[in-house]
Amino acid sequence: MYIDVIGVDGSKQFGCNLCSMLLGKSVLLDAGSASMLSAQQQQKVEMVLLTHAHLDHVLELGFMIDATVTIRDEPLRVMGSKACLEIIQKHYMNDLIWPDFSHIKTSSGPALVYENIEDRKWFELPGGITAWAEPVCHGSGARGFLFRSNTGSILHTGDTGPTYSIWKKASEMDDLKMVIAEISFPDQKTDVAIASNHLTPSLLEKELEKLNKPDVPVYAFHLKPWERHEIEKDVARRFSDRIVILRRGDRLEF
Repeated sequence: MYIDVIGVDGSKQFGCNLCSMLLGKSVLLDAGSASMLSAQQQQKVEMVLLTHAHLDHVLELGFMIDATVTIRDEPLRVMGSKACLEIIQKHYMNDLIWPDFSHIKTSSGPALVYENIEDRKWFELPGGITAWAEPVCHGSGARGFLFRSNTGSILHTGDTGPTYSIWKKASEMDDLKMVIAEISFPDQKTDVAIASNHLTPSLLEKELEKLNKPDVPVYAFHLKPWERHEIEKDVARRFSDRIVILRRGDRLEF
């Protein structure tokens, strides 16, 4: 199984791509940069799995369904926590900001269907992946995920500040291959990170102690673009080579 990185930036500036990752060909994790996928790639996506409803993670969901509604054989499945999906339906795809595609009918039924995640239970995703959703310390119905295939498992924190239960669950996974963790601010902005429920390199270092798997590699995403240089310096000082900062176009296999 593999993850293709479509976008990893924690905000929008010239040259930046908001958060989106492909799990195989069929699942898009977050839709911040969904339109960066080719038309063929978008058509093959069966499900968009959302960590939460903040704009940098859902911005191009509407454009994706708009571009593929007439060529899909099945409805696009959009999965997230109950709170996350309610926000999208009320404040985004509400026939005011964007069409409510769940009410637009095609020959195969509604163009889009919403599916609530049930927390703390393994559930099936297209492409032979199972997932576990865990509430994390962030707004808009935020969840982190564990993903498991027949070759191993990974942890994706989603957006989060210091938290506990997701690290405990990951520590129980004997086949954990990697951690994909957010870092949004440098250490000198720890007060901003805590106030906004995000992590810095020093905060992530404390989180990884809860995992207690020092040999598992860590990949960082969600850097604020204007803070990238300072974050990179903090990461190099604290972690040496253990943490790799993800970039668009990277592929991770597990």
